[in-house]
Amino acid sequence: MSEALRIGVIGCGDIAASRHIPAIMACPDVQLAALCDADLMRAQQLAGQYQVPLVTEDYRELLQSESLDAVIICTPPWVTPHLTMESLQAGKHVLCEKPMAVDLVTAKKVQATELATGCKVQVGFTYRHGPLLETLRQWIREGRLGSPLVYRLGIFDEVWDPEGNKEHYDRIYRTMQHGSPSIHDGAHVADFLHFLTDSAVASVDAYGIRTRPEFPATNYDLSMIHYENGDIARVEIGWFLPHFPNGEFEVVGPKGIAIFDRFAQYVQLKTDKLTETVKLEEDWAASCFRIQLDKFIASIRMDTPCVPGTAEGIASLALTKQIEQGIRNNHN
Repeated sequence: MSEALRIGVIGCGDIAASRHIPAIMACPDVQLAALCDADLMRAQQLAGQYQVPLVTEDYRELLQSESLDAVIICTPPWVTPHLTMESLQAGKHVLCEKPMAVDLVTAKKVQATELATGCKVQVGFTYRHGPLLETLRQWIREGRLGSPLVYRLGIFDEVWDPEGNKEHYDRIYRTMQHGSPSIHDGAHVADFLHFLTDSAVASVDAYGIRTRPEFPATNYDLSMIHYENGDIARVEIGWFLPHFPNGEFEVVGPKGIAIFDRFAQYVQLKTDKLTETVKLEEDWAASCFRIQLDKFIASIRMDTPCVPGTAEGIASLALTKQIEQGIRNNHN
């Protein structure tokens, strides 16, 4: 068996503590060797829980460790690309949270740094991994829904509760200062569409509203994305509401409908002749993080490109920036 890859984690917030680190600890092919967070106490608590030998508040100290093979970067997206580039220059492979940047110029600098250093970047579009989305893509590519297709997607997250959870409110407010929910949660939606469609985007119409005047960006966005092959996607993304509607993930065509229920953990194809269902028995989110880490390790060991990598990260960001521009044009 190959020696375990030694991984460090930069940014020890909720997504690292609840998802990335448990995935690392459950994988026999990697070792959690270092933790870094600007809040040193938070990093120390995790280090004590998992017996991590190196803990620091200075990411440069982590990157100077010659024994580390790779890092997982779980920082805000306006910070992530700069840490990604420094990590690559230090000879570390990188799995970074999405979006890989908040502007295309910086994202392309990350890609150029990846090419120049020879190290790898995998972008954390975690929820594209696993049999459910792959089954949905297979149904689409086999023509079982016909064409043209209508994609109906909705993501609602980040409950507005400034009094009950001030830390969460302040964190999401700061995030919105760097773009609307379409830049952040929209990164997943854009990657889903990139993964499922075989067509280029022809045009984007987008609208957004602030449900409270003090918000630094729109907190509800509605987008209509037109594809060159005649397909269309309707995308809703909402943050900072006290209650949410159910999110949708449906693909409708002249031959039937495919439903991706992320909460009940199944995809289902319905036509006039049959109903076909593929259900996931293990926890969907945990399985996605596990598969994502396995693919990252395989790319490093086999020296193959990471997928999704910087090309997919840039494609996702390009679409969300089109949405952002559409919102800006229609909001003013």
